[in-house]
This record gives sequence, structure tokens and C-alpha cells, in this order.
Amino acid sequence: MNFSHIKKIIGKEILALSRNKRILIGLFAPLVLMPVLFYGYTQFTEITSRESESSISNVVVMGKLPDAVDYTISMHEQLNVTYEELSNDASGHIEADLILSYKFKEGIHEFVMTYDSGRAAGMRASNRVLPLVEAFQETQQLEYLNEKGIPAIALHPVDFDMVDLASEKELTGYSMASIVPMMLTLFAILSVLNFAVELTTAEKEMGTLESLFSIPIRKSELVTAKLIACILFGLTSMIISLSALVFIMPRLMDINQMGLSLDLFTTIALFLTLLPLILISAGFSIGVGLFASSYKESGAYMTPLIFAFMIPAYIGITPGLEINSVLSIIPVLNSTLLIKSVLMDNLSLTLFVMTFTTNALLSVIGLTFMFKVFGTERILFGSDKSTSFRLSRKSIRRKLFIEVEDVMMSLSFIVIIYIYIGTIISSNTDFIQGTLMIQYMVFGLSPIAILWYLKASLKDSLGIKAPSIVGLFGGFWVWIAAFSLVIIYQLMITPYISQAPTLIELEEQMKALSPVRLFLIIALTPGICEEILFRGFALRPLEKTLGPKWAILVTSLAFAIVHLDFIRLIPTFILGVAFGFVAVKTRSIFPSIILHTLNNSVALLFPYDKFFTYSYMIPVFIISIFVIFLIFRKRTSFSDD
Repeated sequence: MNFSHIKKIIGKEILALSRNKRILIGLFAPLVLMPVLFYGYTQFTEITSRESESSISNVVVMGKLPDAVDYTISMHEQLNVTYEELSNDASGHIEADLILSYKFKEGIHEFVMTYDSGRAAGMRASNRVLPLVEAFQETQQLEYLNEKGIPAIALHPVDFDMVDLASEKELTGYSMASIVPMMLTLFAILSVLNFAVELTTAEKEMGTLESLFSIPIRKSELVTAKLIACILFGLTSMIISLSALVFIMPRLMDINQMGLSLDLFTTIALFLTLLPLILISAGFSIGVGLFASSYKESGAYMTPLIFAFMIPAYIGITPGLEINSVLSIIPVLNSTLLIKSVLMDNLSLTLFVMTFTTNALLSVIGLTFMFKVFGTERILFGSDKSTSFRLSRKSIRRKLFIEVEDVMMSLSFIVIIYIYIGTIISSNTDFIQGTLMIQYMVFGLSPIAILWYLKASLKDSLGIKAPSIVGLFGGFWVWIAAFSLVIIYQLMITPYISQAPTLIELEEQMKALSPVRLFLIIALTPGICEEILFRGFALRPLEKTLGPKWAILVTSLAFAIVHLDFIRLIPTFILGVAFGFVAVKTRSIFPSIILHTLNNSVALLFPYDKFFTYSYMIPVFIISIFVIFLIFRKRTSFSDD
């Protein structure tokens, strides 16, 4: 790699970005927006509070009130009281913040307060009138007890006090330390997206990207230069945002009163927290930006990515939500919550390391995705990069496989549907019915319906082909190797977790099922439906475009993530790799279905903590690897054509 070439391209990209008005506005926007927003927020809060305290509530009294209540209400400085005759339908046409109706019937004082809780004026009026009525109520109760000769303590037999340890400063800080982290996170991410669009889509639209490839430089040099330029501008944007927070805001408002800690340690911690976000955003946004050929088209590609970044950031400002070991592994959300703890001077070093490591690993994935896209000329210069989906199915041409873009879009759609439908079904049906509906409707029928709609060959796309006996035998040993590796992993992590993970989720409802029904629901159904989606629908098109290795890795990762269990992530990924390897080698989906079903059956019948130990599993793993090498070392395909 020629670093002089990279340096020249970096200079060219920085110069181009520096002359772009959109970039300059986005770059220096935090200097203006952050102080204005927070100063405006505090001023608006104070003004609203003052106006609320000084406002007058219009109260209409219907009926003759008791003298004590009438006196306290009429003497209240913030109540403007008018009187009306009591009637059944009068409240329907009276305009007031609150209507207080009163009747005295059979020795009982009946008060009815009519107000609109959706209006601030109505709530203020109720908060002012209700204590006056409650005071009268307590007086009447004490008089009644006195008449009956009952001690007054009978009215309040329980003494209950609530002590709030949070100071006014801390209460303000909790509010502000939720907004500031979200804004810092979004500034760091979204500004980089803007730079990435200028470095990719803008150059493709103007034709300068092709000109760059015409000069004697490597693609790796070009993408490295663009990445560094994007990161430099992202770092600049982050420094400007932190400068606005550290140097400008304290001069406009009382930071200490807000409960925020802004010292050198805080600044460094914020910088290290935001740095991986810039790398994540740069990698994914540059890669996604290359799919678009115009600004208009880039919006369609960037919008889902923006939502993917913004939603976790917004979740991070949920009141009472604090970072923990689980939330520290959720990208973007972990950074928002970590920044909140840093600003509140409540940082945990362990959670900081977990958050930084998680985001650093995700940034590696993003950068890998970016380099992969840059190495695909069909994406860089081709015109057939769009998805095959059309409103009219007649305009779609028949083909063997769908496009990679179709796979990615469909997988995202299916996973989203799986999450939402799973939530609805789990709350309205029992576990067994919910499992069957999700498996067959979402994982089984959805990919088949998409293949039909896009006119792809079901036989070729799903790998409906008879495997050879040797292929099945080799696939069995691949599963033995994967299964033994999973057991070894589980034995290793068992001392460090409260409950050892299993390969399937056992629910209370399963205890009442017969072995046959358990096999059909827990072993066979996922074996068929999940393999149709991952080792059929997704694997074949990815293998055709990206090659077998990337196809196996991508589908295995998706297979692991969709199980929504962090502890089982690695075991599920290992099994996904094994199933994908067998599907590629045999050119058939049937071996992976058989092995998936076998795996779940073994997990049902043989709890590993009783039957499997290191002394058994390590030799089994070594032997299976040796057998796999002997079977698969020569032939590349094991199928009966």
C-alpha cells in the first residue's frame, strides 16, 4: 500500500469537504445548537414554571358550598371563582378550567370536580382545588369521630413518610444528563453519515469516483483515504461538540446546578466512548452510500441506517434507565447510557470496558463491510444494484437466485416481523401455538413466498437436491465436531454464569408434552423452517455473489442473532457455521435439516451437564476434525445430480 497516494487522496477529500457548504454547516452546527438548545431548554422551563405559578384558574361552583370550603376557595389568590345554579346539564356548556359541583344528601357531602386532565390549565385548577376539599373532608371526619367518642388516631392509624434523597441539583441533573448524552451520540453518528454521503454518493453522481479509479492507485488505497478523511471530519465534529459542552455551555448556564461533571477525566471518557461510534458510522455509511447513485437515492438507503442509530439513542433517555452488563452490549444504546453515567460522575470501569469493546468489534464489522463493498465493481459502477421488488410481478424476470440486496432486505423484514409477531403471539397464545405459528408463518412460508414473488427457482434457491451418502456421512461428523465444541464452550463458561445455557429453551408447558410432540415442535419444526430461511433462502444467493465463506459467516451470524440470547450467541453461531458448511458441500438443504433436527433432539434428551464432560468431548472433537479432513479434503461437492 502506497501511503503517499493515500496522503494525496486524503488531502483532496479534505479540501473538497472543506469547500462544501453543507459540510461546514453540519460541522459547526453544535457550536450554535448545543448552547442555544440547552439555554433555551432551561429558560423555557423557568418561564413555564413562573407562568404556571402566577396563572389564574377559572373555577365555576355549582351549588351552595359549605361555609368553610366556600371561604378557602374564594380567598385563594390563584382561583377566579364564579357561581352557577346547580343543574344536571349545566356543565355541558360552561367554559371553565374546573367545575366544582356540590350536594348535601342524607348527611353526606358530595363533591364532583369536572376538568380536562389533557389541558395544563385543568390540571393546575384541580391541583389547587383538591387540597381545599380534602382539608374539609378531614375536618368532617374528625368531627364525626369526636361525636362517636373515637380517638382521632383512628383516622390515621398508619404513619407513612417518603424521603427523597435526591437533591434539587441531582433531580435537574437526571433530566439534563439524559438529553446531553443523546445529543452527543447523535451528533457523532449523524454528522459522519453526512460526510460519508459526500465522499461516496456525491462523487458517483458527479462522475469523479470513476475518474479516481482511472489513475494508478489501488482500491484499498482509495477506500483507506476516504475512510481516514471521513474519520478526521468525524473527530473534528466530535471535538467541536465536546468544546461546545465543556467550554461554551458553562459560560451560558450553571453546569454545576445541572448536576453535570465536566472535568478532564470526563472529557477523555466521553472521547473514548464516542470514538467507536464514529468508526461504526463511517464504515456502515460509506458502504451503504456506495449503493446509491444520486442524492435522492441515497435517502432511501441512508434512512433505515439513520433509524437504526437514532432509535437506541432515544431509548437511552428513558427515565430511570441505567447501563448494566446486558445493556452494555447493545450498540449506540450502550454509549448513550455510558455518557449519562460519565456526566453524572457514576462511571463503572467494567461497564466502560464492555461498552468500548462491543462498539470496537462492531466498528470492525462496519469497516469490513465497507472494504467488501469497495471491492465489488457491480456496486461501484453497475446499474443493476437495486432490489428486484416491483409493484407489478409481471415486470420481474425469472431467475435462478434473487439478488443479495433482496436477501438483506428480506432478512431484515422477516426479523422485524418475527419480533413483533412473537411479542403479540406470546401474550395471546400459549408457548406451543406461538412457536408453531412463528416457525411456519415467519421462517417457513415467508421466504418461500418471497422467492415465488421474485420468480426465483425454488429448487435452486433452497437447494432442493438429493445429497450423496458420503455427503450425509461427512455432514454427520461436521455436526459432531460442532456439537462437541459447543459443549466444551458451555463447560468453560458454566462457572462464570448463574445458569448454564442450553441449546433450546425449555418452558413449563413442555413438561406436559409427550416425547413425540416434543420432537415435532422443538426438534423437527425449527429444523425445517429455520433451515429453509438461513441455509436455503439466504445462503444460496449470498454464496453466488460473496462466495461460500462469507455466505456461511453472514447466515450463521443472522441465525445466532435471531435467537435473541446473548449467552447462546456463540454456540448458535458455531452450529450455524456447521450447518452452512454441510449445505455448501452437499449442495442440498436436506442434510442441514437433518442435522438441525438431530441437534435439537439430542439437546432435549441428554442434558449436557450430566452426560458430557471434558474427558469425553475433547477427544470426540479431535477425532471428528480428523474424519472431516479425510472426507472433505479432495471433493468440493457431495450431491447426487
